[in-house]
Amino acid sequence: MNQFLLNPDGSIPANADVAALQAAGVRFVMPTPPPTVATPGMIVQDTEPELVNGIWRQRWIEVPAPPAVSPEPEDV
Repeated sequence: MNQFLLNPDGSIPANADVAALQAAGVRFVMPTPPPTVATPGMIVQDTEPELVNGIWRQRWIEVPAPPAVSPEPEDV
């Protein structure tokens, strides 16, 4: 299901077409800050929101970090 992030204070951005979003079944989601520290070898990623006390809240999960890319050797 699609989601629409609200302003940090929970208000709806002025340019949002609320009626169209509601008609499309879009969830209005309270943003939450991502964790500032991830487990080594992991990165933090936004995922499906969760319903907490009747309010949809943004949720973050840790996923494995992609492998490091080695730089191409320079031609000499």
